[in-house]
Amino acid sequence: MRFAAAAMAVAGKDLRCELRGKELLPALAQFVVLSLVIASFAFDLDSSSGPRLSPGILWLVLVFAGLLAFGRTFAAERDTGSLEAMLLTPAGPSAVFAGKALAATVLLVACEAVLLPAMAVFLASPISPAVVATVLLATVGMASLGCLFAALAAQTRARELLLPVLTLPLWIPFVVVGGRAVQVAMSGGGFGAWSPVGQPYAVLLDFDILFLVVTSLAARFVLDD
Repeated sequence: MRFAAAAMAVAGKDLRCELRGKELLPALAQFVVLSLVIASFAFDLDSSSGPRLSPGILWLVLVFAGLLAFGRTFAAERDTGSLEAMLLTPAGPSAVFAGKALAATVLLVACEAVLLPAMAVFLASPISPAVVATVLLATVGMASLGCLFAALAAQTRARELLLPVLTLPLWIPFVVVGGRAVQVAMSGGGFGAWSPVGQPYAVLLDFDILFLVVTSLAARFVLDD
C-alpha cells in the first residue's frame, strides 16, 4: 500500500507540473500533427495503400514522440537536484521509478489520443478498437524501458544522444509485433483475425510483463548510482 501511494504521489506531482507548465504536451501535439501533415503530402494514400503505409507512419511518429517524452522524465530532477531528495524519502527508488513511468505512460497516451484521430483525418486511416488496444499494450512496455534508460542517460552529459541509442534496440519487438497487428487491424481484421486468436496481443502482454519486472528490479540500482 505504501508503494502504491508513493508511486501515485510521484506520478501526480509530475502530471501537475506538466499541466501547470505546459512544456511537453503542446510540443508533442505539434510534433504529431506536423509529422502527419508531412506524411500526407509525401505519400499518395488511397483506400488500398492507406492500410499498408499507415502502420509504419504510426509507429515512426510514436517512437520519436516517445523519445521526446521520456527524454524529459528525469532531466528536470537531475538539473535541480530534487531527485536525490526524493530518493531519501521512505518511498524508495522502485516507487519513484514506478511513479515516473506511470506519469510518462499517461503523457504518451495523451499523445496517442491526438495521434490516432489525426491519422484518421490526415491519412484516412481506419482506426478500430483493435488498433487502439495494440497501441495501448505497446505503450506500457515502451514506457517502462524508456523511463529506465532515461534515468540512466540523465546521469551523463550526452543524455540526448544516449537515450535513443539505448532505447531503440529494445523497442524493436514492440514495433515489429505491434506494426503487424496494426496492419492486420487496418486491413479489416479485428481481434479474431489471427490464429490463434489474439496472438499479437498476448505477445505484447508478455513483453509488458517481462519488461515491467526487469525494469522494476533494475531501477533501484540505476537510481542509487
